[in-house]
Amino acid sequence: MISSARSALSAVEFFFDRFDAIEKSLVMALRTPSPGMQASASQVIRDLKVLLPDQEFSLLLIPLMRIVKDEEADVAVRMVAALALHDLESGQGDFTIKRVAQFTKNDRMKHLCTWLAYTRFQKGTSLEKQ
Repeated sequence: MISSARSALSAVEFFFDRFDAIEKSLVMALRTPSPGMQASASQVIRDLKVLLPDQEFSLLLIPLMRIVKDEEADVAVRMVAALALHDLESGQGDFTIKRVAQFTKNDRMKHLCTWLAYTRFQKGTSLEKQ
């Protein structure tokens, strides 16, 4: 029992020692021209946010916002990026999602971003006021 607790503790320490490298790798994946890499990185961000709810992931905001706003990007990638941006709960991300809901030409993105903005409003957790 004690050895499993020690190994779990060492795994957590290893992860936090490497967190900066993981975050930088995700930024690089979001900036690649590969839609598959972008979508995968966006989903990993969502998964990490569930595991580490107190982590800010501040380096990832701008690359995610860039994908969400890019009208030329693959719609599926934009949608996963919007979900990741929403999960990060930042004022900048919330503002970007609202603007995309208003101005995108893609109906699927408009619907998703409208729904995300509405759910943030309903929760009352929008950080835009701060």
